[in-house]
Amino acid sequence: MITSRLQCVAAFLLAIGIPQDSRAGDDYRCTIERFYQAQEETDPAYKALLSTFKGKQFTVDRASGITVGALKNSVDAKPHVIDQGRKDNSYKVVSAAGSTEILPGSILTALNVMEFIEGEKKPFNYMINDGVFFGTCEHF
Repeated sequence: MITSRLQCVAAFLLAIGIPQDSRAGDDYRCTIERFYQAQEETDPAYKALLSTFKGKQFTVDRASGITVGALKNSVDAKPHVIDQGRKDNSYKVVSAAGSTEILPGSILTALNVMEFIEGEKKPFNYMINDGVFFGTCEHF
């Protein structure tokens, strides 16, 4: 049951396209490098998700917290920006959504972009229920 739910979430998230016209310089373009979940990493669903998402991208509108692309947080919930990030703290946004016709069960997301890290690439972690994606984001 969990495997089919993860596959359903993965299929839905991949169906969303990345927009080409975001505000330059302020928003993020993020690339997924790793994925881990609470279940065994030998589980076939884990391997499928890892191969499906590795190298994929998503964007983040920093003002609203909305993510679009390979990872999407605003299915049925308005994201809430907890912290805009600065030189001593991460950019943080959370969202929660109940069941829909497309996705059974609730979905909880939490994005953390380490804005305080020096350099162009900022590490991120993005939790969706029991899975966590890791990678880097850049301003664009």
